[in-house]
Amino acid sequence: MPSLSTDAHTLVEDLIRHEVEDKSIPSISYALVDRDGLLAEGHVQRHNRHYPMREDTCFRIGSITKTFTSLAIMQLVERGQVDIDADIQTYLPGFSPINPFAGRDSGPFGPQVTLRKLMSHTAGIVREPKSGHYLDAHRPPLEETVAELAQSTLKQDPSAGTMHYSNAGIAVVGLVIEKVSGLSYADYVHAHIMGPLGMKDTSAGMAPGIRERLAPADMWTLEGDSPAPVFDLGGSPAGNVFSTTGDMARYARCLLRGGFAPDGAAIVSPASLREMWAPVGKRMAHGKITSGYGLCYGVAEVDGWTTVGHGGAVYGYASQMTLIPTAGLGVLIFATLDFANQIGSRLAEDALRVALAERNMGRVPGRSQSPPPISEEQFATLPGNYRDAASGEVVEVKASGGKLYLMGEGVPLQIRPSGGDSFVIDGRIYGRDADYPHLGLSFPAADSLFWKGSTWTRIADVPGEAPPPEIAPHLGEYGPDFNITYLTYSHGKLRCLIEYFCSHVCEPVDKDRFRMHGILYEEEVLELDAVDEQGRRGIRVGPMFLERRAA
Repeated sequence: MPSLSTDAHTLVEDLIRHEVEDKSIPSISYALVDRDGLLAEGHVQRHNRHYPMREDTCFRIGSITKTFTSLAIMQLVERGQVDIDADIQTYLPGFSPINPFAGRDSGPFGPQVTLRKLMSHTAGIVREPKSGHYLDAHRPPLEETVAELAQSTLKQDPSAGTMHYSNAGIAVVGLVIEKVSGLSYADYVHAHIMGPLGMKDTSAGMAPGIRERLAPADMWTLEGDSPAPVFDLGGSPAGNVFSTTGDMARYARCLLRGGFAPDGAAIVSPASLREMWAPVGKRMAHGKITSGYGLCYGVAEVDGWTTVGHGGAVYGYASQMTLIPTAGLGVLIFATLDFANQIGSRLAEDALRVALAERNMGRVPGRSQSPPPISEEQFATLPGNYRDAASGEVVEVKASGGKLYLMGEGVPLQIRPSGGDSFVIDGRIYGRDADYPHLGLSFPAADSLFWKGSTWTRIADVPGEAPPPEIAPHLGEYGPDFNITYLTYSHGKLRCLIEYFCSHVCEPVDKDRFRMHGILYEEEVLELDAVDEQGRRGIRVGPMFLERRAA
């Protein structure tokens, strides 16, 4: 059986251990494979965590689930039961979201909603459904979730071919699988993917025994870490598979073998994989066209090698599957800390570099180095609010728990010295090799911050800034106990803090409606003083209703 050399395996574990201790992650588990077998596998826990990691210890793989969904659709295509370019109403009669862009198409792809567009996130569907969304602990039937989406309003032009991530859209794809196959989504993927690959410890949904085998994971804010909530998600085709490193290694090997199981059973054809891995439309990040996205697969590169795969993030679990099909190598990373996806992606790439170097097909990555400590003077002088004169944007530099954070882009970005007055963003969210263009910053003079190519000047705090009277009554807490959403007002803007630490600036659209700008719910509409079918008052984020919490 193939394997890494002792030195290579040690390097992979050292790279992981550095991140586990440096970023205070409960654990990171991994599996490195090639077409012929398992090269390396293991679990690295923080020094003060001692959970018994076993062969059947499982993780929430989050949105890697979407790759199972696209594979299932392509199986149906191969049987002649589905056409991914047909109008979705062919399979779901009456599914006809309101298209405000109709008659003024901005691209060549047509106004219809299709499976190809849904799987490539170019259909314009809202990010989260009304029921069964990320902040909903009740798991409604998939048919109910999709029925609500059938009358929703598209948020982007489906003719444009521009990617806007949508868990709701993948729920629609999952219902097509159910309608065409006559099986539930879970039963279908078990019968046609997991079963044939021997993935005996994997489940689409929280099957009996899963909770007892689930590795403990943490949520976090600047105030501290807490155990992640555990419940079955709605919209299971988008992100509700539970699996182990060993089972996911079997899955990755099948993909690297052109869709063939080790015993020769054809799970999906090489031609279907090629179509799944072909980028569709445009994928934007930070205002620029970036690497592509196919049918539930991201397409990128590592050192010139084309990679395909997907990440996942769901309540304390950050996962990454990255494959290099032409080299026949793949890696799975499962971190038990919310929003640690950039760390997982970085480790996945470095593990692949180690495996490539073993084959004389690349260079060995260097071991990670910890930056110098922050001085007492820096802790005393750098925190405060800074304004960019050109844009008027305000960011805060904040000290918390012995660390410094730049509260920029709506999330807490840990900053660390890189020499002199220069700093680098390197924390639980962004760090080395992150898909983020503004990792460097400096404090070139007293009361001055240089970041994003601009000079930001310290401003005095505004004590007791009064919100406008039409906004003030709506400030406060919304949503469930396990994921509270906060509306606040500062520096002349309404702000929505959602999913623990993701802050969104809200720009007025019309009365009681605001356009959100931030890392997760970009372009979603926030509606104040919303009322649901039960007469409860609260807010809506897109179609999600969040009830007002008692003061």
